[in-house]
Amino acid sequence: MEEIITTAVICFGMTLIGISLGFALLKIQAG
Repeated sequence: MEEIITTAVICFGMTLIGISLGFALLKIQAG
């Protein structure tokens, strides 16, 4: 059960990082 939770947290974190980088790139290109 712990492995499933760890995997879910990692996936969630990677998704947040991806979204943050995406918005940063959009702001740089738009700016």
